[in-house]
Amino acid sequence: MKAFATHPYRGRFLTATVAALLCGVALAYPQTFTRITDPTNPIVTDAGPGGYTGASWVDFDGDGDLDLFVGNTKLYRNDGNETFVKVTTTLGSGQGVVTGNGSSWADYDNDGDIDVYISSSMSFLYRNEGDGSFTKITAGEIGDGFANRGWSCSWADFNNDGYVDLAITHPAGFVSPANNPTLNHVYLNEGPPNFTFRRLTGVLSQGLQAYTVGTWSDFDQDGDMDYFIGSGPANGTTARDFLFRNLLTESGSATFERITTGLIATETQDGQVWNWIDFDNDGDLDAYLTNWGGTFGGLQNRLYVNDNGVFSRPAAGPISSDRQISLSSVWDDFDNDGDLDCFVANDNGQTDRYYSNNGDGTFSSLTNTGATLSLTHRGASAGDFDDDGDLDLIMVGPGTSMALFRNDTDNGNHWISVKGVGTTSNTAGIGAKVRVRAVVNSEVVWQLREISAQNNFNGQNSLRAHFGLGDAATVDSIRIEWPSGMVDILTNLAVDQLLEVTEGETVTSVDNPGDDRLPGSFELQQNYPNPFNPTTTITYQVAGTEHVVLTVYNMLGEKVATLVDELSAPGRKSVFWDGRDGQGQLVSSGLYIYRLDVGSQVLSRKMVLLK
Repeated sequence: MKAFATHPYRGRFLTATVAALLCGVALAYPQTFTRITDPTNPIVTDAGPGGYTGASWVDFDGDGDLDLFVGNTKLYRNDGNETFVKVTTTLGSGQGVVTGNGSSWADYDNDGDIDVYISSSMSFLYRNEGDGSFTKITAGEIGDGFANRGWSCSWADFNNDGYVDLAITHPAGFVSPANNPTLNHVYLNEGPPNFTFRRLTGVLSQGLQAYTVGTWSDFDQDGDMDYFIGSGPANGTTARDFLFRNLLTESGSATFERITTGLIATETQDGQVWNWIDFDNDGDLDAYLTNWGGTFGGLQNRLYVNDNGVFSRPAAGPISSDRQISLSSVWDDFDNDGDLDCFVANDNGQTDRYYSNNGDGTFSSLTNTGATLSLTHRGASAGDFDDDGDLDLIMVGPGTSMALFRNDTDNGNHWISVKGVGTTSNTAGIGAKVRVRAVVNSEVVWQLREISAQNNFNGQNSLRAHFGLGDAATVDSIRIEWPSGMVDILTNLAVDQLLEVTEGETVTSVDNPGDDRLPGSFELQQNYPNPFNPTTTITYQVAGTEHVVLTVYNMLGEKVATLVDELSAPGRKSVFWDGRDGQGQLVSSGLYIYRLDVGSQVLSRKMVLLK
C-alpha cells in the first residue's frame, strides 16, 4: 500500500467563480466550480473534438497525476500546477470520421501502463509503450479497423481470467445503414504471451439495432461482469434497451442471456448510457439511464432503485423529472459529503444540469450564476486533476466547445481516494468494487464504487475510487473486492489522502458491508483463484479457539465435501480443495457453495469449478 501526499494547490489563474444556488438561496457551503480560462492552457485554447464524443481522465504516463484524453485524438499531459501540455501522438490518426467517437482505457497486456481502444468508422487498439508513445495494433482480427468500426467501446474482464476483454457497439440502422451495416463486436483477450484477441459470436453481437454506448457492471454482484447497451432509436420512437446477464458464476461459462423482466428491461426509452452506482449507500448497485429524446423535445432520465434485485423508479426530484435531451451522466461525490451527486450533459442547445444528492433518496437541481456549468455539452468526465481532494470536470461538444472546470468547493469535508493495482486481476483493476466504511455525521456509512472503463458518454471518469467523508475523522475500513475473487482489507486509515493498494498486499479482517459493528475477526474470504481448475484456496479467520466446520455443497444443497472439522486455534487459516468429493472422485464443472460454521456463526460464498 502506498499513501501519496496531497498538495491543495489552488491555481494562479483568476477566473469567474460559480456558486451553486438552490431555489435562489445560497447553500451554507456553495458548490463552487471555476472555469479555467488561462490562454497558455491548450485545453482552453484548442477547439473541441466536435461530434458525439467524450473525454477521459487517465494517467497515461504513470507519473501519478491525471492526464486528459478528449474525443479520439487529443491527449494532454498534466505537468502539475494546472499546466497541461498537448502531446503529439498517432492516437486516432487515420480513424476516419463518424458522428460517434468512443474510447476506453485499460491495461490489456498487464505491463503496468494503460492502453486505449478508439472506436470510430475505423477502430484501432493502441498499445502504450511506456515512454509516451503508442503503437497501433494492425495484426489479427483486432487490427481490422474497418470491420471493427463502431460508436463506442468498453473494456472488462468478463471471463475472470485476469485479462480485460473488449466490446464494441455499432448503431447499425441509424448511422449509414445502407453503406456500413455491421454488428456489435466482442473480443476475448487470449492473454500471454502475445495478447491476441479472438472475435466471439453470441447474443451480444446479434442483430442490427441503434446501439449507442455499452457499459459493463456486475450489477447483481455475483462475481461476473454484465453488459448494458443503450439503444435509443433517435427517430421519434422509443424501444427497450439491450441488457445482458453474464452466466459465468451460474454455469462456469462466460455466456450471456438477455434480461427480459423487471422495469430496467421492459420500459421503453431513447436510452443512451447506463450507469450503475450506489447512490443511497445501501450496498447494492442502483441504475441511472440517460434518455436523448431529441425528436420529443427531451425525455425524462431514469433512476432505478435496487432493492434486493427488484427495481423501482422513485420520485427522486428533478434528477428523474426534468425533461432534457441527455447524453452523459457523471456520478461522483463532488461536495465530499458522503453520497454521490450527478452531472448530466445535455444536447441540442439544452443546458447541462447538476444534481446534488440530499442524502434521503432525493436530489436537488443546482442552478448556477455567472460563468456557469449550465452550458450545452455531450460528453463529460470527472477526475481530481490538481490532487486537492475534490473532483473536477471536463466537458466537450457539441460543435467545437470544450470547457475545464476546477472544483473550488470549500466546505471542510474530508475525503479518501483509492487507486487499485491488480496482480492476479487485470492491472488497472477494471471491475473491482471498493467499499469504504466511516462514521459520517454520527452515522456508520458504507460507500461503494465500481471501477469502470466506460461510465460517462464515450469516455470514462478517473480509475481512482473517490469517496467523500463529510466530518469523518478516520476511515474505519476499506474493502477491495477484486475481479479474481481476492479481497484486500485495510483498517484505521487517515482521511484526506490518495492510497495505492496492490492486490494481495494487505489482507486483514472486517465485518461484511452493511454490518454496523466495528471490524471483527470472523471472516470467510472469496476462494482464489475463482473460477478454478484443478485446485483452489479457501481462507478464513476465527477470533478464538473454536470448533470449525468448512463444507462444500452443490446447487441442489447436497454436501459434496468436508474440508475442515476440528477444534481450531485463533488466526487465519488456508485450505486447499482439489475438486474432489468425500469419496475422492472429481466433481463436475459448475457452481458450488462453501460454508464456514464457527459456533453459532455461519458464513458462505460461491465458487466456480471450470474444466
